[in-house]
Amino acid sequence: MLKYQIFGLIFLLFLLGCSNSNKPEEIKYGVDVCSFCKMTIVDPKWGAEIITNKGKIYKFDVVECMIAYANSILKPEEIKSYWTINFVKPKEWVDATKAIYIRTLQFPSPMGLNSLAIENYADTSKLNLKPGYEILSWEDVVKKAKEEYLH
Repeated sequence: MLKYQIFGLIFLLFLLGCSNSNKPEEIKYGVDVCSFCKMTIVDPKWGAEIITNKGKIYKFDVVECMIAYANSILKPEEIKSYWTINFVKPKEWVDATKAIYIRTLQFPSPMGLNSLAIENYADTSKLNLKPGYEILSWEDVVKKAKEEYLH
């Protein structure tokens, strides 16, 4: 009987060790380094992560670094998910492919694309936006990041 319990425990530990991450990790601001530009990630209103199919997590200071990394280092089939910080709720992650992006000079980003992410349109009221902003989709942000960072 003890032999089966030991086998079960070993099997459970094996499964836990092999499980892939489905959620982004907390960024340690002032400690973690952007996987693309190698800058220390310091501003809690910005941040992004890629989770690969193998469960590896890559951290970025902004979404444009994540996009540049995904397009220059990783293969599309390696990527499980993209995540970004919700600008109005900095402790919350948003699926980057479903986020709403606001591009404005009112909130300059660390790398200059100036595209903050929010989860829904209701959050725009929390930003007190001034005229001159753009609302972008994931596809729009990818296109702009490629134009500006992947020459």
